[in-house]
Amino acid sequence: MTDGAQAAAGVSSAAAAVDPILDVDGVTLQYKTKEHLITATYRVGFKVYPADRFVLLGPSGCGKSTLLKGVAGYMTPVEGNMRLKGVDIKEPGPDRVMVFQEFDQLLPWKTVKQNITFALMNGGKCKTQREADDLAMQYIKKVKLDRFEDTYPHMLSGGMKQRVAIARGMAMEPDILLMDEPFAALDALTRRQMQEELLALWEDTHFTVLFVTHSIEEALIVGSRILVLSPHPGQVKAELNAHDLNHGNMSSPEFGELQTKIHDMLFADRILEDELQGEDA
Repeated sequence: MTDGAQAAAGVSSAAAAVDPILDVDGVTLQYKTKEHLITATYRVGFKVYPADRFVLLGPSGCGKSTLLKGVAGYMTPVEGNMRLKGVDIKEPGPDRVMVFQEFDQLLPWKTVKQNITFALMNGGKCKTQREADDLAMQYIKKVKLDRFEDTYPHMLSGGMKQRVAIARGMAMEPDILLMDEPFAALDALTRRQMQEELLALWEDTHFTVLFVTHSIEEALIVGSRILVLSPHPGQVKAELNAHDLNHGNMSSPEFGELQTKIHDMLFADRILEDELQGEDA
């Protein structure tokens, strides 16, 4: 990345001197269906630095979630490579933890605390049950569920279940937390609350997160940097800086201008895609 590109992306010269935690370089990802070989992304590249809130933004089908699966170690690129702390990603590991959008990602027969301690013990993070209990409670308190540690998932709201999933992921203290549209299934008010709580958690611990969304507004609120992807197959349209934006300045000219800029990028791609489909019809 050149100095000019670093500045445009919001990466300072000091930050650029730090090695990235995640380096995705020219990655093409494909998967098979019964009838077709699908190219999900084409030569996508980006770098995630320590304490980044890095957002992958694009329309449905652009390969955002597929990229996340690649970083998690569940898919191998057919072209390019992915490196975590300089080491090629070849398989899943506890240094990367995924939070999904589905509410059923918790074990229904275990309580809030047990869901977290199970991951800590089986993931090798903790050696003893007492150590796991203490660490689990630490993160349960961070997500404001310390009165619900003995509650089972079916007794929790959707937002509370997502808090447990986030607490479980953060308790593992991974190098990077992977979040695949974690708030998409929530109602608007709960979604906003969860966004605010995620940012508050980030202010507390400055964890590194790779966040997938198709919402421009959410990308601007949650992200410090945003990678805009084109429609299928996903290619990099732009990398933008949004570290000064949040719920508090949604009505500001800066927020509106960047929101419009991203919308115009994605809308122009959609028009072109529709025109090409029309020509093929």
